[in-house]
Amino acid sequence: MRVLSKPISSRSGAALAGLAAAALLLACESEPLDAETDLEATAGTGSVTPTPTAGTAGTAATPPGNAPTYQKQDYPAGPYGVGVRSTIENFTFLGWHDPKAANYDVNKLEQLSLAEYYNPDGRSDLKLIWINASAVWCSVCRAEMADIKDNGVYESFAPRGVQMLVTLFEDNKYGPAKPSDLHNWGLAPDHDIAYSLALDPGFKLGALFTSDATPLNLLVDAKTMKVLDATMGYSADYWQRVDRLLAKL
Repeated sequence: MRVLSKPISSRSGAALAGLAAAALLLACESEPLDAETDLEATAGTGSVTPTPTAGTAGTAATPPGNAPTYQKQDYPAGPYGVGVRSTIENFTFLGWHDPKAANYDVNKLEQLSLAEYYNPDGRSDLKLIWINASAVWCSVCRAEMADIKDNGVYESFAPRGVQMLVTLFEDNKYGPAKPSDLHNWGLAPDHDIAYSLALDPGFKLGALFTSDATPLNLLVDAKTMKVLDATMGYSADYWQRVDRLLAKL
């Protein structure tokens, strides 16, 4: 699936309190996934999470012989959807939990799954999961990564319970993203990504796109794994809106 950026326009916004003032940013027009919902109105929605049964979720099976231990991950039961208020599927990716610690080394790629961030009972401090889908050819995606770095977004939101995950789905020629693309994307001086970074060459997150704009920015409630908001494009006031949503969780 090829996704093309819409024409971009200049817009400015006040910087999030405690962050550096946001510079004028070129960004795609943001479009909510569901016209009946918006970033703040969906806060607080959720569903009852099934209680894991003994010997299944969260428990390790005894491996035969020298086989590796398998541990089933706790995650809400389906059905899974692609719209706002739906439960997101437990997608898995190949990348780095901590790209800097891994030195962006393509030989140190590891599996990342959304189930790692599921927090139904306060087992961790996570409240909100931000998932981004970007492409190397997308100038707006690059501007978003630079804005996040320049304004200290990760440093501000991570201590408040926000897990950040960037996925890369296409290279500069619209082909599937490769490990070398991931290395260059994270290590780029304008990006310097210190939060989770992964490949999505099969474009699993493509099912959640409903317009022809990139990047895609998803916000998922860590307690229920329900999508609270899906925005196509990026604007300078995006993280101010996330801040207001986070205050309601």
